[in-house]
Amino acid sequence: MQIELNVLSLREQVYTYLRQQMSLGILVPGSTINIGEIASQLGISKTPLRDALIHLEVEGFVNILPRRGVCVNVLELRDVRNAYNAIGMVEASIVMDCFDRIKSSHILKLERLNEIMILDIEKNDFTRLFNTNVEFHDVYLDISKNDLIKKFILPIKQRLYDFPRQNYIYEWEIQNCKEHQAFIDCLKQGKPEKAAKVLKDVHWSFEYQKAFIKKFYNMEE
Repeated sequence: MQIELNVLSLREQVYTYLRQQMSLGILVPGSTINIGEIASQLGISKTPLRDALIHLEVEGFVNILPRRGVCVNVLELRDVRNAYNAIGMVEASIVMDCFDRIKSSHILKLERLNEIMILDIEKNDFTRLFNTNVEFHDVYLDISKNDLIKKFILPIKQRLYDFPRQNYIYEWEIQNCKEHQAFIDCLKQGKPEKAAKVLKDVHWSFEYQKAFIKKFYNMEE
């Protein structure tokens, strides 16, 4: 069966298609991507497919092995550690740099999004939790007007949730929302250093979150 693509950037469409295959659990960690088979399914040449795979390799989703094919990467504990530490440092820096531009409307939006997350968690509905969480953090990331930062952070966050997971941990998700609220409270109090500290040393601290992380990913050191 051949899949039809729209007429936007072919490479971007192929990239999106491959990411969807990962999200749906069709392409799983440790599997090999058959370039010829996918090119045939999509009715395209191998060139835009290779371009999309290079994009995925840069973001850490796959590993292109010369003369051996393309392997979907397995997320390891050190990858999670590096991701958390990188995101924490970047987000804390942004809050410090842009604190004077955070207005009451931003804080209200943060509170609303956090409330939505809490309600979804209480209903045991995790279908939109990742996207709502990304939107929460984007409230202050967008203030920086630095598109490069968002392009840097989003793939890292997606890498943390790159494949379907059914093992959401209620206690951890509720704790995350409490950390969101602590962050919001620091913003209300006009304390940028404390707000940044919540992000870097608590919310995105691998060591602080390690017990939940290991349970969520079923990993051991």
